[in-house]
Formats: sequence, structure tokens, C-alpha cells
Amino acid sequence: MARRVIALMGLPYYNEDGVAGEAGIKPGHLVSGVTTLLLNDGDPAARTFACERDEMGDDIDTAYAVDDAVKVGSFTPGQRVYAWLASGQNVAIGAFLEPGSNGLLIAFGSGIRIARALEAVDATAGDTRIRAEVY
Repeated sequence: MARRVIALMGLPYYNEDGVAGEAGIKPGHLVSGVTTLLLNDGDPAARTFACERDEMGDDIDTAYAVDDAVKVGSFTPGQRVYAWLASGQNVAIGAFLEPGSNGLLIAFGSGIRIARALEAVDATAGDTRIRAEVY
């Protein structure tokens, strides 16, 4: 069943204080910044994900353009998110995830665990969405 929202469980704190500082930010990407948002490049501090602008008629497949106001959800442990898993990753249910580059999650290696996979996902063919619980 296809998911149509980024926040799957829990109510993250939403804000629209920042604008996209680069092209390619899609709902479900891990983002960093306050006034200018960029795809997270491995920073484990924030558990902030770009969310869909449903109030504007956009869905989870609508990317943000440069200078668009980005709806960001700040997630806390236990909340669930429909995030992006990086190409080349293959994770099992319960596997820990950490921030990779370009706003994507990767299988936990030696970084900081920020999420746990709620489903087995094989992303060897390309970036793939994954249901995850924020850790």
C-alpha cells in the first residue's frame, strides 16, 4: 500500500520558517538549516524531515523548487516517518539507520542512530522510501 503522507505516526512540530536553498528537496528528505534549508549531509543532530504541502495541493511526490517555503517536521523518538533510503542500501526490519548524504538515510555503520527500519527494504536499484521510527 502506498503511503501518501510523511508523518506516519505522532505529531511532529511543523514550521515553514525556511526556504529551499537547493533544488531536489522532496518530502521525506532529511534537511538541515533554519532560514535556508539544505539536504542533510550526514549531520546527526536534527531529526527534521521535509513534509508534503497538502494545504497547497501538493503531495509527497512534489519536490520543492529553490526559494520555496519548505514545510519541515521536527520528529521526536517514537514518531514514525516515511523517509528516503539511499541507493545501494539493503536493510532488514528493525535495522538501525543513520544520516547519509543528500538527505537520505543509510544502514547504521559507525555514525549516530537516528531511526529504525519498520520494514525490510532493498534499495539496490535506487533511492527508495522507507517507513522508519525516529530513534
